Amino acid sequence: MQKNNYLGVGIMQKKTKFNRFFEYRSIKNIYHEFKGLCFLYDWLDTNKLYENQREKYKLVPCGNNPIKAILFGPMAIGAVLSLLLLIAGVVATYSEEPLPWWLVILTFCWNLLFLNLLPITARYIPDKMMYLDRQNQTVGFTFDIPGCEQRDDLGNCCFKWEEIVCRLTSKMGAPGVMNYFPEISHIDQEKYPKTTVTGSVVELSANPVHCYLLWERYVRFMDLSKPLPDVPVYERHRHLDPITAEFDKRNNRPDEFWSSFSFSQQLEIEEEILSEAFPFDWLKGREQEEIIKPWQHWKAEPERIEQLTWKYKAKHLALQLFIGFP
Repeated sequence: MQKNNYLGVGIMQKKTKFNRFFEYRSIKNIYHEFKGLCFLYDWLDTNKLYENQREKYKLVPCGNNPIKAILFGPMAIGAVLSLLLLIAGVVATYSEEPLPWWLVILTFCWNLLFLNLLPITARYIPDKMMYLDRQNQTVGFTFDIPGCEQRDDLGNCCFKWEEIVCRLTSKMGAPGVMNYFPEISHIDQEKYPKTTVTGSVVELSANPVHCYLLWERYVRFMDLSKPLPDVPVYERHRHLDPITAEFDKRNNRPDEFWSSFSFSQQLEIEEEILSEAFPFDWLKGREQEEIIKPWQHWKAEPERIEQLTWKYKAKHLALQLFIGFP
């Protein structure tokens, strides 16, 4: 077993020091209101059980099921057909060659067919996921883990949160440059090798800041001594967590605080927090006080909330017709 080492390569501690949490979420996601020609668009959300209970579950992506790569084949074929259609259109414009209408019909029919088949196939090819269960203090897996005996209330293999660790691992990237990434797994990695999941960070980097931020986010979510972090991703679920609901009531938290923040403004706040994270001394730095009343730090600019414009609709329809992208 590797020794604990919060900064270097090794098992990271289950504690938070930086204590600046932010996860953006478009509360009023108007873009999902326009489904265009994809009539089964809602079926694409295969993780509704977890997404609808954000106060309880937190997903840790494990990489897509390899079979899902097949689903992008029809999109590639549709893109090729659209390219041929474009070439044919240019030729027809500058020559006496007629436009092959059979190619127009084939391209659009192909893309519309697979555009609406994709949600069906995606629904029946489940994602591989690790998920944190805040209420039961367990970590579950949607795929089989050999040797796992414990099951959660969803019938999936699970382990106690205390048995899960995050190793800050590294590998050589460019000549002379060491890249870091978080590796989450059961503490007995040799016995349960399939529990190993590489955390999703912005990029493999010589600066492991994103790894620290990711692990602190998970540790903080599982901390039952505190309410959920006051960030947009939990805005619609805070009242469902008893600890959080009591905390919000005691602190007179404004209702729907993050709902007035545009997606672009949320990204700006995230950049602000990242700018503080890079110079922070993760090894010797003093533990910072968490921002528990964000309404005292940031002011909403509701006039910046995104609008569903005709330009967005036209772009969306073009992607559906020429590529088959939902």
